[in-house]
Amino acid sequence: MTEKVDNSIEILNLVKMIHNSPQKIVLAVTGGGTEAIGELLRHGKGSDTILEAIVPYSKEALIDFIGKEPIRYASPDTAKDIAMSAYRRALYLNAKQESTSHEILIGIGVTSKLTNVENEREGRKHEIHFAYQSYYKTGTSSMYLKSSTTREEQEHITSDFIIEKVGRICVPDKKIELVSLNDTLVEEIVDKKAEAERSVADLLLKTLENINSNKNCEPLKVDMGICDVKPKVILSGSFNPCHKNHVEMARIAANKYKEKICFEISLANVDKPPIDFISLKDRVNSILEHRDEIFMGNIYITNSPLFADKAILFPDSVFLIGADTLNRLFNDKYYRYGEDRKSLLNHFQKYNVRFLVFQRKNSEISDDMNIPDICDIVSMDMYTDDGTSSTTIREHNPGKII
Repeated sequence: MTEKVDNSIEILNLVKMIHNSPQKIVLAVTGGGTEAIGELLRHGKGSDTILEAIVPYSKEALIDFIGKEPIRYASPDTAKDIAMSAYRRALYLNAKQESTSHEILIGIGVTSKLTNVENEREGRKHEIHFAYQSYYKTGTSSMYLKSSTTREEQEHITSDFIIEKVGRICVPDKKIELVSLNDTLVEEIVDKKAEAERSVADLLLKTLENINSNKNCEPLKVDMGICDVKPKVILSGSFNPCHKNHVEMARIAANKYKEKICFEISLANVDKPPIDFISLKDRVNSILEHRDEIFMGNIYITNSPLFADKAILFPDSVFLIGADTLNRLFNDKYYRYGEDRKSLLNHFQKYNVRFLVFQRKNSEISDDMNIPDICDIVSMDMYTDDGTSSTTIREHNPGKII
């Protein structure tokens, strides 16, 4: 049964229910809706739920908080990145207390694009994107407002939206609908969520804990059980999404080595936030679109962004990489602590790892690179890159929730 909640008195009851739940939250809000923080704290017992509330409002503050510059500041993807950083912060604060199960920790991220000037351009969309990250689940909820709403109305709606969503997370057995979030002012609400198997949830947990401790983590992998193939040839990438150039690389390598191609996705990334479960599900599905191809092998999820660690996980194998990755492979920015080019080459030789390098459009192999013997370069007449990349696909589909 759905409860209609009065926007003044009953919202107080909702806040009380939130604080009576066991969940512990780090809440990060940017772009609007900061009233929700005050609402969650002004009635007492806020410390029972809120570990920390953060407002990374400026562009620089948001980039620092999530660890990258987003393609779109108001989007489900950016909300997920904020939620992931908030969840990592919750794990960090909880580790100091050593008293709370990580399974009740939640990171919440909110980003929005609201009315900012009078007589703003016609057609400007007003949108709020809410995301949460927990031990085993990622969820998003995007609300699009009608253009007739004022900035003051939008701030109140955004605040109520945040509190309602927090209530649904903390008190899942109650279905709550705030009267302010009705068809009069709200055009559309789009929800999406994904749950991870325990093995993958544990892998993300270990990944975030190692980032917090600033330690080299033990390389770990999860077998997705697509097929029973020994990983001899590995195509590593973010696959956000998997596209035709990935497929062509896999086909060429499968023909060359007479082996099935296994795909590897690392939850951790040197330059980006860790991958959430919605994004992971979408990326795996983009690979599985090709599961009937003759080259298709298994899929592995790892915590290892560096090829030095991938070598430990997949010894006696060949990695398929692009020229851009080759240029990074021997860049000291991507070395492990205490490593140099010589020790890295010795490491690859110890684990009998080689690289098959595909030249890519707009990414030439560095002229001053002394290409090691463990790298084989695919000739341009065997593989022609047309410039397609996961980034360009996402940029050309800015409205798609992926």
